[in-house]
Amino acid sequence: MDSVSLLDHLIPVSEFNHGGASKAFNSVSDGNPLIVLKNNKPSVVIISPNDYRKLTEAQEDFALYLEAKERIANANGEYLTHEDVFGEPAFNYSDADLADVEID
Repeated sequence: MDSVSLLDHLIPVSEFNHGGASKAFNSVSDGNPLIVLKNNKPSVVIISPNDYRKLTEAQEDFALYLEAKERIANANGEYLTHEDVFGEPAFNYSDADLADVEID
């Protein structure tokens, strides 16, 4: 978002007291947050539900990435097999008779 369009998304908090909340909320769209100013300083950022979902998923994915990275760094070279984890052998596609499978 460039600085010119950023200015279009600034709104003073007093605008909410003068019936401007509905107009302000309608201006929020994907990728275009609304920045609420209090005492001429950014106080709150309002984003769309879709943007919120994307950001929280990205945060969760990054936390999982960091955990995986740490586990790999601290690994001692011993890894568990599918059978160790689930107590049953992994599915072997070479043993399966897939000739009779119909896909609709």
